[in-house]
Amino acid sequence: MASDESEDKALRATALKTAESILIARQRAERELAAAHEALERKSQELQQQREWFAVTLASIGDAVITTDTQGRVSFLNPVAEAMTGWSSAQANGEPLERVFQIVNEETRQPAENPVKRVLEQGKIVGLANHTALVSRSGRELAIEDSAAPIRDAKGAICGAVMVFHDVTGRRQADKALLEETRILELLNATGTAIAAQLDLQTLVQTMTDSATKLSGAAFGAFFYNVSGPDGKSYLLYTLSGAPREAFERFGMPRNTPIFDPTFRGEASIRSGDITRDPRYGTMAPHHGMPKGHLPVRSYLAVPIVARSGEVIGGLFLGHPEPNVFTERSERLILGMSAQAAIAMDNARLYEAAQNEIRRREQAEAALQETDRRKDEFLATLAHELRNPLAPIRQAALISKTPAATEAQKRWSHDVIERQVHHMALLLDDLLDISRVTRGTLELRTEMTELAAVIDAAVETARPSIDSKRHALSIEIPDEPLILAADPLRLAQVISNLLTNAAKYTDPQGRIRLRVEQESGAIIISVTDNGIGIPAEALERVFAMFSQVKSAQDRSDGGLGIGLALAKGLVDLHGGAIEARSSGIGRGSEFIVRLPARLLKQSKPAQTIGTPDAAPLRRRRLVIADDNEDAAESLAALLRMDGHEVTVVSNGRQALTTITAMQPEIALLDIGMPDLSGYEVARQLRDGPRGQNLTLIAITGWGQDRDKTRALEAGFNHHFTKPIEPDALLELLRADPPQN
Repeated sequence: MASDESEDKALRATALKTAESILIARQRAERELAAAHEALERKSQELQQQREWFAVTLASIGDAVITTDTQGRVSFLNPVAEAMTGWSSAQANGEPLERVFQIVNEETRQPAENPVKRVLEQGKIVGLANHTALVSRSGRELAIEDSAAPIRDAKGAICGAVMVFHDVTGRRQADKALLEETRILELLNATGTAIAAQLDLQTLVQTMTDSATKLSGAAFGAFFYNVSGPDGKSYLLYTLSGAPREAFERFGMPRNTPIFDPTFRGEASIRSGDITRDPRYGTMAPHHGMPKGHLPVRSYLAVPIVARSGEVIGGLFLGHPEPNVFTERSERLILGMSAQAAIAMDNARLYEAAQNEIRRREQAEAALQETDRRKDEFLATLAHELRNPLAPIRQAALISKTPAATEAQKRWSHDVIERQVHHMALLLDDLLDISRVTRGTLELRTEMTELAAVIDAAVETARPSIDSKRHALSIEIPDEPLILAADPLRLAQVISNLLTNAAKYTDPQGRIRLRVEQESGAIIISVTDNGIGIPAEALERVFAMFSQVKSAQDRSDGGLGIGLALAKGLVDLHGGAIEARSSGIGRGSEFIVRLPARLLKQSKPAQTIGTPDAAPLRRRRLVIADDNEDAAESLAALLRMDGHEVTVVSNGRQALTTITAMQPEIALLDIGMPDLSGYEVARQLRDGPRGQNLTLIAITGWGQDRDKTRALEAGFNHHFTKPIEPDALLELLRADPPQN
């Protein structure tokens, strides 16, 4: 019983002790739980404070911030990010970052790489990205720079990503403006240097046009010279930039329209954001604006280029197909550059003029040297040609006066003298003719002429040269009469010169062909030979004064080198043209004369070349005054043989005395006599009581037009140049009375 009670007491004591322990443990647990709750509350408050601090911090910084989870879904946007993306944090929460944060490359316009994606894949911080543009929810674009970093938990595991970015649009624009300003300054400096150093006008103007096109931002530019046309208004396209020349040339030059004319008058520059809306645009026919197919122009800038003298050199025109491209600043830049260019163009034009003058003087000096050389050659040839006939004349004269000479020998010597004198006369006539042609004083005596008669006369003149070398001459001329208005003597002279030239430069027993044909309303006269030919480089030169092809000089039978020059001059006076053709040395030559259609006439009675019928003989009383005794006596003998009574004196005073005493009908006076010249004798005779009815004939070696004019002014009725053509003088004396 006692043991049970003891056991019971022990059990109660154990239970009480256990309960006490449980109570103590519970109290301890309650205290610990209270402490834990208190710590948790404090931690919660701290976290809330931290969140509030973080939110305020993110809201207060200038950069935009976006956070994502590990899947790249947006968990937070700060206010800056909200403003830039157009998304609120609540709207964006849980959205894929690519939808909220849309970025493209500024240059390529292709989607740019999302930095958060690389961060979540590599766990590394991604640095700033350049040339990125953010496209907001509204479509607005902002240039940005961005960076991203991983968010890690306490154990270092990636639990998300944070991205920071900011707007750099202003800075990018400033950078671009700075780059553009640098480019413009560099271009201005390069242009100024190039313009200042350039003296080649074409290069200078092209440089100006290219630089102005770049400076202004134009799509194309053009410079037109201001030149005067028949209507006083004409503009010449000189340089282009940014467009092919064909784009302008097929539309012709600009006209003096209300748009263009102010620039070429040197008025203020014209700048238009849209030239098609300018009231001056499209007011003139036929285009009433830009021609179809013309380069499109809306933005328009035109600046006059004005020299220091005030002359408007031209106009610089700049265009762009888009409106409002040219600013006030670009206009000022172009104005400044154009002022520089105008000065440089003045200098270049002066330099070019100086160079042209230098070249002109060098060419003139070379031409003078060439002329001097040819003159020396001509004088040497002339001396040779004049000496050649003197030898047979002298020899024939000796034979004629030799007592042992037979009558046949004397007749032969007289024929020799006559032929050689005729040859010398022809030389002198050619010299006088070429001088008249060169000075423009030779006048044609045009009449209706049958070409066949001209051909006959020309062949007769050239026949001795042709026959002396036993050439075969063929003549091809139409059967129907060819009538044209021409000077028959001069035209015959042209053809005979061509025939003589062919005969000279063709080896003996050669072939010469004279051909006449009608072609397209013109008469074509050609002389062809199988002679030594003409080098290609000498074909034009053969018609120059005193010119002889070098390869032909040793083959020539004489001549002054003026035959072809004279032929060309006479053909030119007829309004025609002459040309030389040859396949080269040893291949013969062809000379072609073309007489224009306006000279052709319908068949009418034509004049032919011939000798007039001799007039009935009339005996005259004459006085010849000449200090050259042989010339005077030989002329007197000739006139006496024609039945005239002739008295000879040797100076001017004797002429006055004899003429006053004898009262002749006619007096032939040499001009260059001693004591008194022929002019002085003529004046005194005309001033005397019986000088009015006297016929005075000047006989002189001076045959220029001014010499003839001076003789007429002194009182002479006629002027004969030595050597006198006897037939012409005899014909004059046979007239009743002698005609002026």
